[in-house]
Amino acid sequence: MGLTKIYKDGTTPVVAIIGAGFSGLCAAIRLQTQLNLKTFEVFELEPDLGGTWWSNTYPGAACDVASINYQFSFEPNYDWSHRFSPQAEIWAYMHRVAKKYNLYEKIRFRTEVTHVEWNGDRHKWIIDYLNLATGERGVLDADIVFSGTGPLRIPQIPKQFESFEGPKWHTAQWDHSYDLTNKRVAVVGSGASAIQVVPAIVDKVKTLEFYQRTPTYIIPRRNGAYSRLWKVLFRYVPFFHFIYFKLNYYSSEFTINVFSNRYIHLLPRAAATCLAWVYRSWQVRDKVLREKLTPKYEMGCRRIVVSSNYFPALVKKNVNVHTRAISGVKGNKLLLADGSVQEVDALILATGFKVQEVIPPKFIIGKGGVDLQERWGKNPSTYYGLTTSDTPNMFFLLGPNTGLGHNSVLFMIETQVDYAIKAISHMMANNLSSLQATPKACNDFIQDLDKNMKNKVWSSTCQSWYQNDEGRVTALWWGSCHQYWWRLRNFNAKHYIGAQRI
Repeated sequence: MGLTKIYKDGTTPVVAIIGAGFSGLCAAIRLQTQLNLKTFEVFELEPDLGGTWWSNTYPGAACDVASINYQFSFEPNYDWSHRFSPQAEIWAYMHRVAKKYNLYEKIRFRTEVTHVEWNGDRHKWIIDYLNLATGERGVLDADIVFSGTGPLRIPQIPKQFESFEGPKWHTAQWDHSYDLTNKRVAVVGSGASAIQVVPAIVDKVKTLEFYQRTPTYIIPRRNGAYSRLWKVLFRYVPFFHFIYFKLNYYSSEFTINVFSNRYIHLLPRAAATCLAWVYRSWQVRDKVLREKLTPKYEMGCRRIVVSSNYFPALVKKNVNVHTRAISGVKGNKLLLADGSVQEVDALILATGFKVQEVIPPKFIIGKGGVDLQERWGKNPSTYYGLTTSDTPNMFFLLGPNTGLGHNSVLFMIETQVDYAIKAISHMMANNLSSLQATPKACNDFIQDLDKNMKNKVWSSTCQSWYQNDEGRVTALWWGSCHQYWWRLRNFNAKHYIGAQRI
């Protein structure tokens, strides 16, 4: 059966979308193309769309997922320059897609959503917002809310660096006005951002002091350029682009086995570990430096990063790799636990994001006055990371336990949005004012999640941003993309409680 696109009285629900990154754009587009729905608004904090790809403009910023998979399935791009595209190309793609679907006229830029509260009498979300350009405050009554704020949004900035006297910034807040040429620069952190930044600036700076808390598993990045012929084949040869996309998708799907602790998956785990070991040994000949860069935890426990220029950057003469903890800051000097001191001109923090703190206190007030941040605490309770029993008519895109370590999150976003579209259609077909997941559906999902997560390396003792401070994995989905899609391919009304419109 087709989708119901309108209530019996001829109206459509008012929808609020928070965030204009990939999640928000996908929701806005599918509401238009699948439900013919025009009664929606998008709220974006920044002066332009893009989310992560608007904020992260640091040198070397790029996606570590192949471009062919890092695009909407319904809006293919035939003109990627490389297999792994840089930030500017990804943002340009998002801009083109938004222009095509006339989304700019639906987005309130420089507008911060300050409070979201469910009105149980009216069965509506009351959204308070602030126009940061004018200082004007406003309120929107919405029937449905999509939260597309994203997990990699709030920079993690350790307090110990606040007293640093000199230019300093987080990679997600890059200061392009400061010239790093011939400067003594410190980079703190060894995650994906640092692994991209260091090679991009190493030949410009005088010295680079690299402070690594935990080494990262690196596998080579085969980042070939797409020739003119490839682009012609993508654009004009029937099914060529589709087949290439599917081959890349399923090859990425297969790598989920690298993160499994089951004996049946021992071979792919061993192969990946061997690849990382051989690559590191080949690139870093200095045994002392190689030892510093060798992880002491199981492969996959923390994010595996693809890079072919990180190790070559670290072996340069103007780079010093430090593994001792930074014990303090005095002026523009960094004090290390071993007693050594490094004086630097600029400090770059590649210290990650507050993944476990994406919902501020008292920001979302759900049914019965429940503060969602307080209810969740350290352990979010959701139905497939998408809906909850406390927030009727609210869909969390890339919510808890829906991140990936092996494939493109855009697949997850599309799966979630398509499911939400079916839920909204169900509401209109049955004249419902609200839908909320049952507590049992949420509990069953969490139990199944925890059971399957025990077989994954992410649940091991090594610490990562995948886990809360109790060691429970709250950021990632346990299985393949196909497994997630299979569970959400149809809207299951028995897992929800609906209320009739008055």
